[in-house]
Amino acid sequence: MSCDTWFLRLSWPTFVWFVWHPSKRSANRIRPASPPNQPMSFRALKRDFDEVVIIDLLPCNERQAWHLSEDLRDWLAEQGVEQFHLSCYSKRHVFEALKWACDRASTTSFILHFTAHGNESGIGLKATKELITWAELTEPLKQLNARMNGDLVINMTACQGFKAVDIQSLDDENDPFYGLVGPTCSPDPELARRCAKQFYKGILDDGDIPKVVQAINDSEGSMVIWCRTHQYLRGSDKLSM
Repeated sequence: MSCDTWFLRLSWPTFVWFVWHPSKRSANRIRPASPPNQPMSFRALKRDFDEVVIIDLLPCNERQAWHLSEDLRDWLAEQGVEQFHLSCYSKRHVFEALKWACDRASTTSFILHFTAHGNESGIGLKATKELITWAELTEPLKQLNARMNGDLVINMTACQGFKAVDIQSLDDENDPFYGLVGPTCSPDPELARRCAKQFYKGILDDGDIPKVVQAINDSEGSMVIWCRTHQYLRGSDKLSM
């Protein structure tokens, strides 16, 4: 599908390219299991995940060359998982996409997946040479996490994507996410593709997030991705049901 085929107008005059790819069979629900055994109590996820929402910041030529979001979308459809692909070509588009996701979270649950270029400061758009700092994502993600009752899981497929964890603070009880998964390196397209599919396969197999991440690192022979979940940051005193 070409980059100029589908669009969703989120608010005038902003346009965000949007693709809905229906599953090829009845939808499976993504069910993260409870977190692994660690020396503390855990707050389990309070709901299943029905969908994956992909926010794609790559320029059109890289999407056509790499097919990262497109291949993931096709694979998820084969597994029976509904997915939405929001293609963003400016900083404004990204925040419109997050607003759309927040509105959608009132009726369903999903994993939020970013496909982007990134560094220690944030994620960027090559087309406009704009940087979205991790700090700028804090408030929109807090709103989305609140709408999902604190169960937002983010898969940040971007170079140094794990650095998004810096926006989580012990001084603020309003967390921007329940869990974050992101690369510790600058993955090439093939590594990013493998890790994404392995992550969702692990979640579909009822694996908990840290175990899924460990399995990916084991298969790659090094720590290529990293995760943090809410209970690891907060500790047992704030995690009782």
